[in-house]
Formats: sequence, structure tokens, C-alpha cells
Amino acid sequence: MIVLLSVAELLGWWLVLAAGRSEQRGDLATARRQVRRGGFLLLATAPPRLLAAGWLLGGAAGWGGVALGLAGAFAGLLAGLSGKPRPSGPAGLALAVAGAAIHLALAGIR
Repeated sequence: MIVLLSVAELLGWWLVLAAGRSEQRGDLATARRQVRRGGFLLLATAPPRLLAAGWLLGGAAGWGGVALGLAGAFAGLLAGLSGKPRPSGPAGLALAVAGAAIHLALAGIR
């Protein structure tokens, strides 16, 4: 289940970043549509996956990774709600990657 949610979350991030490229090309209608889809996909997939990972890994560091991942997901959601993929999209992705790195490090330790 966590793997399925992770794949869907990656699709959400891809949509947010693709929207940034569309906005850069000047295709604002497509950018708004893509970033909204990506933001809502992040809202639907990131919290359950992160809470499951925090529950499985436990400890303060595991929940710290959850906090970073949730902050990234909500930055992606805010980018979607505002219809402006940049600069929130890449910043949110950086937070999500930092949270995932903590979780992978903890999983490697155990």
C-alpha cells in the first residue's frame, strides 16, 4: 500500500514540476490545470503514506521525517490552490526529499 501511495505521490510531484515548465513557456492555463491536479494528488497520497512510514519507523527522527514530508506536500498543495507552481513546487519537493532521506536512512539502520 505504501508503494502505491508513493507512486501516486511521485505523479503529483511530476505534475507540479511540469506545471512550472508550462508556466515558464507561457502556457498559463495548462500550468494552472496541472498544478491543481498535482496539488490535490499530493493531498490525497502524502499524508497516509507519511503517517504509515512514521508509525513503522517510530522515534523522534521518524516523525521528523514525517513533518518534513508533510510540509513539502502542503507546499505542493498550496502551489496547486494558488495556481502558481513556482517557487513553491521545487521548494516543497526539496522538503519531501529531505523527509524521504531521513526515512531511508532510518530504514537502513534497522
